[in-house]
Amino acid sequence: MEGHIGRWHCWRLLIIGALLVSSTAHANGSEDYLLRVLRSSDAFRVRAQAALSLGQIERTSRSVAALERAVRDKHPAVRVSAITSLRRLESKQSLEVVERATKDRNKSVRRAALEAVEALEAIGERQRGPGPPRYLVTVGMPGAKAERVSRQMLFDARIYLSEQLIELQGVELAPDDLSPADVKAEISRRRLSGFHLESSVVTLEPKGAGVRAVVSIIVLSNPGRDMRGMLRGAATATGRYSVETAEQALKGAFVGALRRLPTVLEAAKARGSL
Repeated sequence: MEGHIGRWHCWRLLIIGALLVSSTAHANGSEDYLLRVLRSSDAFRVRAQAALSLGQIERTSRSVAALERAVRDKHPAVRVSAITSLRRLESKQSLEVVERATKDRNKSVRRAALEAVEALEAIGERQRGPGPPRYLVTVGMPGAKAERVSRQMLFDARIYLSEQLIELQGVELAPDDLSPADVKAEISRRRLSGFHLESSVVTLEPKGAGVRAVVSIIVLSNPGRDMRGMLRGAATATGRYSVETAEQALKGAFVGALRRLPTVLEAAKARGSL
């Protein structure tokens, strides 16, 4: 009888896990069930599947606490599943718990813990906007069609563009030292939508009593580099032409161009999931 109950729970958890990937609302309604099963089931396979399913829904303090307890479960399969989910949820607060698991008596648990520690330690190095990450974005060095643009201006423009991006909901910047293959693997592993931004200073010139800048940003898929949108922004800084007024105009132009970026990213993400 217990075997039948265990198999029934496993099938139910597998179905829930499949639904969780596509439905946040369903995920929120299923957390109580997953927590209860993880805590009380006698079947280790059921507990392991519950731990994995918790890693597919939005992170909460209750789910993190339950997964941290599961890292000490009596069965190694459950411990591995719990560690995997803490890593997937990017629960850096669980680093100490996961570090202790690197000395687990089971080889698979130790391996999972070592990989999770490396991933969790790297989280603080990432630049990201508010909310859970949805988009992994790489930023190319801006180009210039305008004659007055110096290389230093382009370096500064890339920094400013990156600073503006991490103000956007759900955006995470890929580190510069991450190879294209690593970016592709991370997008797949974390189920993010990947994008690459190429920008260009189209115009930078004196205009009336100020300096006018026009910039364009091309939004590309990553990997693939298929065009997903083109943004354009313009701004004028008051004052005679100087490096300072030129930079002010460029910053204003980039801010203007980025206003539509959240809409473009969301539309591209929706198109990619069809």
